[in-house]
Amino acid sequence: MKDLKAQGFQLMGLTPGPREMKAAGLEPGQREYYDAYAKVGTFFAREFEGLIEWWQVANELDIWLFRDSLNMDQSVEFLKVGIRAMKAAVPSLKVGTNITLFPSLPGEVDGNTELHEGLILAKGIYGDDSLPVDYAGFDSYPGSWRKGGPESWHEYLDGFYELTGKPIFVQEFGYAAAGGMMTPEEAGKGLYPCEAKKWKFAWRGEHSQAVQAEFLKESFRIFMEKPFVVGAIYYNWQDSASCWQCKSPDCPAETAWGLLDKNGDPKLSYEALKEFSMSML
Repeated sequence: MKDLKAQGFQLMGLTPGPREMKAAGLEPGQREYYDAYAKVGTFFAREFEGLIEWWQVANELDIWLFRDSLNMDQSVEFLKVGIRAMKAAVPSLKVGTNITLFPSLPGEVDGNTELHEGLILAKGIYGDDSLPVDYAGFDSYPGSWRKGGPESWHEYLDGFYELTGKPIFVQEFGYAAAGGMMTPEEAGKGLYPCEAKKWKFAWRGEHSQAVQAEFLKESFRIFMEKPFVVGAIYYNWQDSASCWQCKSPDCPAETAWGLLDKNGDPKLSYEALKEFSMSML
């Protein structure tokens, strides 16, 4: 990390979430549980002071998979405890959190229900003027996990900025470079990509290295146009041998997002990011 910092990289830290807090052996949602999480945030803030300036507290607690057994009110409190602890320990840090279920479209996006979890989380965090949150983190995968493509960023980001009133950091975005498409019958059954081993959505009709590279470049162009977008992180560095959700090696859901392939060789997306970065110098 010191070497990366010396080369000019800015690092984004990620604190543990409710799933990791199980190791504490405390009852989720109780005062002792939140006190323990405050200690976690304080530790990371101080341990990496001078190395990590930006922090994301937990990850996508609007999705059931990541908030684990916490309900939405408990999830909001969890995030507030983490944010306040880090800012109290090292006030100069840039601290925030992220959501992904926005715009709220029940029935379209896997995991997005009629409970409008993304809106509840965003309003709970950014509607509290006493909370020292520095940015609004946003994750989205139009063209893969939901309909659309890079053009969707205009609606998503403009709306999220209006909702939160905070500078936006796109903490995750990307495009899957492999995977076939579900048939209308498969999509109509509501199959999850891990079940069908196919995608429900695509940009320009396919998931390929070439489309992935174009998605990356076009997305960055749009981010650069918006003065309230302060950063973006492409997900992810390298393709995986198997899907972390279903553990299958032939599942496209979590295996082909990388800038490098499974062997560590650069893909077209790597060259696209390199070309785009050089054009900004």
